[in-house]
Amino acid sequence: MKNRIPSFVLAALLVTVSHAYAEYPEKPVRLVVAFPGGTVPDVMARVYAEKIKELWHGQPLLVEPRPGATGTVGAELVARAPADGYTLLLNSSGLMISPWLLKTRFDVFKDLVPLIRTAYTPYLILTSGKLPIKTFDEFIDYAKKHPGQLSCATYGIGSPPHIALELLNREAGVNILHVPYSTTNSLPDTVAGTVDCSIAPPLGQDQYVKSGQVRAIAHTGNAPIALYPDAVPIGKVYPAATVLGWQAIYAPASTPKPIVEKLRSDWSKVLADPIVVQRIRDVGFEPMKDSSIDDATRSMRDEYEKFGDLVKSRGIKVQ
Repeated sequence: MKNRIPSFVLAALLVTVSHAYAEYPEKPVRLVVAFPGGTVPDVMARVYAEKIKELWHGQPLLVEPRPGATGTVGAELVARAPADGYTLLLNSSGLMISPWLLKTRFDVFKDLVPLIRTAYTPYLILTSGKLPIKTFDEFIDYAKKHPGQLSCATYGIGSPPHIALELLNREAGVNILHVPYSTTNSLPDTVAGTVDCSIAPPLGQDQYVKSGQVRAIAHTGNAPIALYPDAVPIGKVYPAATVLGWQAIYAPASTPKPIVEKLRSDWSKVLADPIVVQRIRDVGFEPMKDSSIDDATRSMRDEYEKFGDLVKSRGIKVQ
């Protein structure tokens, strides 16, 4: 006869386990941010930490910047961390690109679970005021008539803006030259006309657009944005060229389901807070609509494959 665990013992075990998870977190939680201190992801992580502490009865969320290798240093650290809910990751959509360009020792889909995507932004296409171009249609027409003569800056090879440029080249049938910068600040050279255009996050561009030094002719999303209503959503013209920059919170893949569900619930509450919503918008992002983990994973995998196909077909390599 097989040994059977008495039902009252099983019930007691279930109560004990449920109680343990109900008390989570019982100590500080570490949030690894895969970018340098002072950048937008780091700033937003500290906003989230301030709010989520209220839900955790004073237990802190400790923000730890761990930049390097386009976000993969921090990602690997969390992928290899104990799956107990006490080490989390804040990373960006760049994580869907970097494994195609760098040798990584983790699998983003096997070793990490996306708890929630927090915020997103399209990237602006800004043309120099020195160019005889005022609209997106004129930009594409000019590029077709002058193949290989227009130059466009982004903040690095394999960055989401670079991917957006290469998708636009492919979908529009143009050849705009890529000029990679080591920082996000290519705007002075765009103003000066050293480069003809740049693709960059919306934050900090407004004064240059209002002065006419640059023109915000388009953005890489698929719907109008309030700050730049005249900027054409590229996704409406070339759907396959849509690229959004987003941020997400991850946990190690084997994190217990009750902890994953609690983290998703708590983060959803944080993201619904009006103060947090305003802080997200202050840095040029929009809160992202919540979706299930399965839906988010499917969407991420679609992006991952789309970007991988582009990297291979365009021969993109980190120099």
